[in-house]
Amino acid sequence: MESAELRIFRAVAREGSITKAAATLGYVQSNVTARIQQLESEVGTALFYRQRGMILTPAGSKLLTYAEQILHLLDQAEKFMAETELPSGNLELGAYANISSPHLPKLLARYHKFYPDVNLSLFTGQTEDLLDKVLHYELDGAFVKLPEVNDSNLVKELEITEELVIVARPEYKNMKSLFSKPFLVNLSGCPNRSRLESWLKFQGISQVRFMDFNDLDSVIQGVLADLGVSFLPHSVVQDYEEKGLLRTFLVPPEFCSTKTFFIRHKDSLLTGALAKFIELLKETNPIYTPAAANFEWEL
Repeated sequence: MESAELRIFRAVAREGSITKAAATLGYVQSNVTARIQQLESEVGTALFYRQRGMILTPAGSKLLTYAEQILHLLDQAEKFMAETELPSGNLELGAYANISSPHLPKLLARYHKFYPDVNLSLFTGQTEDLLDKVLHYELDGAFVKLPEVNDSNLVKELEITEELVIVARPEYKNMKSLFSKPFLVNLSGCPNRSRLESWLKFQGISQVRFMDFNDLDSVIQGVLADLGVSFLPHSVVQDYEEKGLLRTFLVPPEFCSTKTFFIRHKDSLLTGALAKFIELLKETNPIYTPAAANFEWEL
């Protein structure tokens, strides 16, 4: 059983298709098929059900767990041997869109200025996708948004607390005038939306229209265009408020706190590139304290 076979096996398992795995790996499709058949011959059992794609058998699922660990260790060994005094190599980060759009470009630009030899990449997506990629060693670390992150395989490096506010056009002078407007929110399942719904219920307001968006910039532009109002971290709209383009309204403390975590896999190598990124996060604001952070974005 060779590492090359395991990489091909992992690619097929992830893609669920020989064709897609071959395209991802840059291999000829027949080569991928032959290597999978060879691996199945070596282990003496079928690793995939061939039914409208490649679906892992129970044996295949078990092998995938070991394959990911083996390949991760090999990748970690290569990273360790390539370490130099100044950080270099790849740093693959993830973030959910609401934090990546307004905040991370400035932070990443600062990091790149300090460590130009590091190849930065940023994957944006839903928290569930980010967690999955960190757990499968596809990302070095990620900003995720959950009430709590309790998986024992994850290390929580930072906890960032922000204040949520109601956001509207500046001509709206009081909160009551907003309830007839649609609320522009992220798709169902977002913790911020859940807090908004809890607050509205607490206020005895049930007849509220929601418009679903999956992009923060679209939400802000929608509020600016008077399409509706929204419920967003104050730091996201602070510049608009200071310019007089938007107005914010406070909600009670029990409904306005939102948390973001920067997490990594506990078994991942804390490379120089990742260590310096975490260090920069902590230095960005002196309010940060380990384990129970209150971290305001002031870049």
